[in-house]
Amino acid sequence: MRPYVRLGLFLLLAWTALACQRTADLIPGSDDHDDDDAAAPAATPQDPVLPGATLSVSGGGGDEAPAAGPTDAELARSVVQISVIDDRRIPPVLRDGSGVVIDRDLGLILTSALVVAPFEDDGTPAYRSITVATNPVPGAEPRLTHVATLIAYDAVSELAVLRVEDRLVEESADESDADESDDGNTGGLLLDQPAAVLGDSAQVKRGDAVRIFGHPGMDPSGAVTPQAVMVTAASLTGVRDTPAAGARAWLKTDARLPHGSGGGPVFNAAGELVGILSQIAYGPTAPVAHARPIALAEALIAQAQAAGEASPVLPLTHLAPVPGTALPGLRDGVAISEPRFAREAIEEGGERELFDYERVFPGPTGDLYYEFVAQGVPNGATVQELWYLDDLFQDELSATYTWELGPFALVSDRLASPNPQGNPKGVWTLEVWVDGALRASARAYVGVEPPQPRVSGLAFGTGVSATFGPLALPEAGAEQVLAFFEYDRAGAAKQLRWSVFRDEQLFYESPALPWQGGERGVWWVGLPLADGLDEGLWEFELFVDEESVAREGFELEPS
Repeated sequence: MRPYVRLGLFLLLAWTALACQRTADLIPGSDDHDDDDAAAPAATPQDPVLPGATLSVSGGGGDEAPAAGPTDAELARSVVQISVIDDRRIPPVLRDGSGVVIDRDLGLILTSALVVAPFEDDGTPAYRSITVATNPVPGAEPRLTHVATLIAYDAVSELAVLRVEDRLVEESADESDADESDDGNTGGLLLDQPAAVLGDSAQVKRGDAVRIFGHPGMDPSGAVTPQAVMVTAASLTGVRDTPAAGARAWLKTDARLPHGSGGGPVFNAAGELVGILSQIAYGPTAPVAHARPIALAEALIAQAQAAGEASPVLPLTHLAPVPGTALPGLRDGVAISEPRFAREAIEEGGERELFDYERVFPGPTGDLYYEFVAQGVPNGATVQELWYLDDLFQDELSATYTWELGPFALVSDRLASPNPQGNPKGVWTLEVWVDGALRASARAYVGVEPPQPRVSGLAFGTGVSATFGPLALPEAGAEQVLAFFEYDRAGAAKQLRWSVFRDEQLFYESPALPWQGGERGVWWVGLPLADGLDEGLWEFELFVDEESVAREGFELEPS
């Protein structure tokens, strides 16, 4: 039996054990909603898509009637289910989500990067394989059909592109190796599913009706659950900003969908792909509500289409479980996004829309608006918003409250100034705590210039120690090298990238990644080495906002 057939048989058996082979029932959404979405009830998934069925798009509140376009059944065929597998673990499915075909000829699938994130916290590989299940019959259970490879990954948009490889085939008793070609290729590079048509996400606006597709996802308990693709009628409620991706980094929707919808497509009324659903951190018990606009994926898709057979070197770095700090965080399913600040906001129809997002404000400002996303916070938890001015605690401005907003909420508020001159100049820090643990932190510079970041010398290792330092010195054959550094005064930094040199020749250059480490701490970046570390002089150079802040290295002598 060919090796890929054996892999296929194992994955088929493992995956089937976690998915029920029958038509899915209604998967209800969460009844919880955040205070900013109170005016519009959360949209919930409809019945599984049936052959030839259409959905009257409702709940969007758009000004125009939906344009004629593909039916739900037609759109559903471009949707796939994605699982990351480690056959050394039980259960073997470590993460799962959805995706959408964006190039049929090349076998390319667009999804959320959180579903297929390749590295663990210590830089080691997070899984051994990626599988794809397709939907040949809308409304039926998906069929596990392909192994896929991660070929493009963007940490700014948190999107990723997969390329399908071998087609998984279950060998029956009357089949033999003679039925296969000499190289074992079954033609799995071509997908049978149609590709989605890309739309213009810059044109979508609040109130537009959308259709969202995705699989509900495996039950975290391991219970057998239906996995047929679901369709949801929803509407857009606004946009969100991030420093690296700009003012339209997220599309907000009124939907609350199961975690398996992460990576699934958002279509406009004409059936064009305008967004990809994503959580702020992968969580099998937290819903999905917001999407990355498709405009952020255009360069990534072009990169994947031009990649050919090349295997990309993916950026390897500390993952920042507590945004705005270097802390390791807790693995309890609670995630808070790094707070964002703005000088202006519009309140309309129960929604507060922030704009003119900044980290640096030129002078004393009036009310300082802020927002953050809370995911997986249980009702009844104690939430604290703690404010500091120039590192001095501001007790009267801080707040403690009991959380009652459910497993997903966009929290938006303002730091009101009692002074008609506005909030005092200085460095304002907001920390968000949940049940006594710091979950996120961010700084706003009001009327003061942020300092230049400082980085102390690099230390090298092949792993991460229990004290968050280098573990084991680099040696010949090592599969990765990590460079650790201490930093401070980095609260306003936007991007980090690094270059690696071997014998003074450029060996690797990372993309620019959003800086998530906050003001001070210890961070690491790395280089994965598929062929192992070889002899020579190795140097890492760090760039913060395109300014070189450190360059150091080590020499590996011939053995």
